[in-house]
Amino acid sequence: MVTTIRNADEKINIDRLVTRDVPLAPLSTYGTGGSADFLASPRDLAQLRAVIRWAAGKQLPVTVLAGGSNVLISDDGVEGLVISTGNLNAHHVRGCIFCAQSGLMLDTAINVAIEHSLSGLEPLGGLPGSVGGAVWGNAGSGGLWISELIEWVDYLDEEGELVRFQGMDNGFSYKRSPFMGKNWILFEIAFRLTPNKNTSDARLRKEQSRSSRLESGQFDYPSAGCVFKNPRGISAGKLIDDAGLKGFSVGGAAVSEHHANFIVRTSGEATSSDIYELSTIIAHEVKRKYQTDLEREIILIGRWNR
Repeated sequence: MVTTIRNADEKINIDRLVTRDVPLAPLSTYGTGGSADFLASPRDLAQLRAVIRWAAGKQLPVTVLAGGSNVLISDDGVEGLVISTGNLNAHHVRGCIFCAQSGLMLDTAINVAIEHSLSGLEPLGGLPGSVGGAVWGNAGSGGLWISELIEWVDYLDEEGELVRFQGMDNGFSYKRSPFMGKNWILFEIAFRLTPNKNTSDARLRKEQSRSSRLESGQFDYPSAGCVFKNPRGISAGKLIDDAGLKGFSVGGAAVSEHHANFIVRTSGEATSSDIYELSTIIAHEVKRKYQTDLEREIILIGRWNR
């Protein structure tokens, strides 16, 4: 496999890289949840490989935490090793190809691409989370799915070997990617973008996307974005709104008054259990009133036992 990534291992001090009993709430957009048994924040491929192999040697499960959006972390914490990708944020440009490591925040990636006179990602402006998280969940906005721009994805498999997934291989669909359900860790994503020297216009389009989210009040309170996927042919938010659930609350969590498919944390005392219970009530009420099943979009991380 041809890759631009350095494959050579280097000596890694695991004791400095892996930390025990680390609170995860600060790494989540909800700001809730317990601690990781172990947490590592690798800065490059060698460190990422090292912590994967360390966990394998101890037979510990591995959980990847990207930008912290679209996830709900258990109040009882997360078993095994949590890998935070926040320090994997390098990027480079080669012609029309923009390569970004998985931990680079998506909004930052869009700005960097524009600075290099490359366009295409602007409709995703304002979406929370990282590049890797957006690709893993096939994020979309403004008529664009991020998978449409992917040239390739370099990921680590279960053995820590680097593998390249070609964008032409597809496997993406609505809010789904070929990486779901696999013990793979996204490392670097290459996007094929369009040359555009009119950077001011590109910035304007990106900011319009971002501003529309802010003006709608979607992010007035901490949230994880949309809680449920849209059932075929209908908006989950409309179903929840029509069910009269806007403003309905459990503990410190409430259905957003601005966007019914958002559960927001309205109190500092809110727990992940509050958010989970509220999501369960929402799904039950929509099923009872409209005979429609809602599938959670947010990912449950940790010791849920549900």
